Amino acid sequence: MICPKCGMEIPDNSSVCTLCGESLPVEQENITEADNTPEIAQKKEHASGINVGIYKLLCICMALCLVAGSVVWAVIMLRDRIDSSSSNSEAVAVAVQDETEAESTATTTTTTATTTTTTVTTTDPYKQTVEPDFEDDYGTMYTTSDSLAIRIGPGYDYEKLETSIPSGTALDVLAEQEDAKSGEAWCYISYEGENGWVCKSYLTDTSPTVTVVAPDELYTGSDRMWVTVIREGGIKLYSGPDESYDVITVLDEGEELREEGYNYLSVKWKYVSYGEQYGWIITYDGDWLNPTIE
Repeated sequence: MICPKCGMEIPDNSSVCTLCGESLPVEQENITEADNTPEIAQKKEHASGINVGIYKLLCICMALCLVAGSVVWAVIMLRDRIDSSSSNSEAVAVAVQDETEAESTATTTTTTATTTTTTVTTTDPYKQTVEPDFEDDYGTMYTTSDSLAIRIGPGYDYEKLETSIPSGTALDVLAEQEDAKSGEAWCYISYEGENGWVCKSYLTDTSPTVTVVAPDELYTGSDRMWVTVIREGGIKLYSGPDESYDVITVLDEGEELREEGYNYLSVKWKYVSYGEQYGWIITYDGDWLNPTIE
């Protein structure tokens, strides 16, 4: 190594010239020169490139992680929305189905109720013709009342036929039946091609010898009251509501009769039955204070 001041050769790596005492920056210069060599510079550049690459790689990894996280979050949210929409759709579908079934049931019930209501009909049983359970020969009986009504059933509530039977007519009785309402027996007969029912109370087994005048009105049911003759010496049973009619028989005091009918104008007279015989009696003498029956 040469000292730059005195030009003398001095040992390498000396910091001071031993001859002139000049300070020499031998080590610093060596270091600087060593650092500035191409090999060192290339190594530094390579190390710097490695550091930049690692930083870029880290940034790319972080970005990929963020993207992956975003994708996962989006997938989860989308799946939750799809599940929620499906649940809501199913709930709405079930609700609609339940409502439809309820409406269908209500409609069916209404239709059934309407059908039931329209098929219900009411019929008056007393306007229906009643046939006997069976027919038999009950013998011949005679009417004791004029214009005896024929009815379509065994009772006073049944409708009348237009045809009526005069007093003394012989009838073949084909059946008998009791009216549950009045408790009276009714006979099923045939007269002039028409079949019907007549009350047995106005029939007799024996042929009457006297024709009896029919009343304007006949009592029915509980109106046919029993009365007793209280007139001393008895009363007469006439064939009509006047003393000019034939006398059928004399009814003694204490005899029981049954009121069967009356006339509108002949208020003093009563149409009664005595056994199987019908006729008229005077109900009071002179005025109503002297009754013949009670």
